[in-house]
Amino acid sequence: MAKQVERPAALGQQVVTSLRADILSGELEPGDALVEATIGEAFGVSRGPVRDALRTLAGEGLIAASGRSYRVVGLDEKDIRDLFSLRELLEVSAAQQCAKADLEGLRAAAEAALDAMRKAAESADSDAFAQADVNFHSAFFAFCGNRRLLAVWEQQVPTFTELFRLTTALDHPLLSTVESHRAVLDIIDGGDPDAIAAGVRELIVGGDEQIIATQKALREERGA
Repeated sequence: MAKQVERPAALGQQVVTSLRADILSGELEPGDALVEATIGEAFGVSRGPVRDALRTLAGEGLIAASGRSYRVVGLDEKDIRDLFSLRELLEVSAAQQCAKADLEGLRAAAEAALDAMRKAAESADSDAFAQADVNFHSAFFAFCGNRRLLAVWEQQVPTFTELFRLTTALDHPLLSTVESHRAVLDIIDGGDPDAIAAGVRELIVGGDEQIIATQKALREERGA
């Protein structure tokens, strides 16, 4: 946690991003205390950005108030499975609605994300690939025409972005992942609701177990 943040971006955002990564990777474990002064000293920032970061993480359910400080809650295996179950419900609905909404806008945004995924795969940049992957899935919500569905998804994006980062480096050849995503985009173009649901679920299935396995492996490495 002793990391100096870069000044150009919002300090609170930098702190929350780093703390979220430490929580989801298990570097910070459930029950660990998070004290404003200690965190501010570790990151070299004032308490204001730290306070903002802690409030954000509490809103995401990753930490909880404990007296005058916070304690890590994290995500256990049930939390991760529940999160992916929610994702499936949201993403299938969004993709199906896209077929009746702004297909042109969806195609443009999704193709841009696929291009970024391909370039990241070719350069073995797993972080960039994970971000582009999230952008691809976010396009379903941005162009489904349902602003409330979009709002619910946006609440989950920071957590999914970090979870994607955890697993992407261990994923099967990333270029094949690009092609499987492109195939789903073509299915949405076809407009068949059942085919869309099946295609989206195929992208999602097993993701929760992969994350659970990754977290276990990281814990074992730290214990070694």
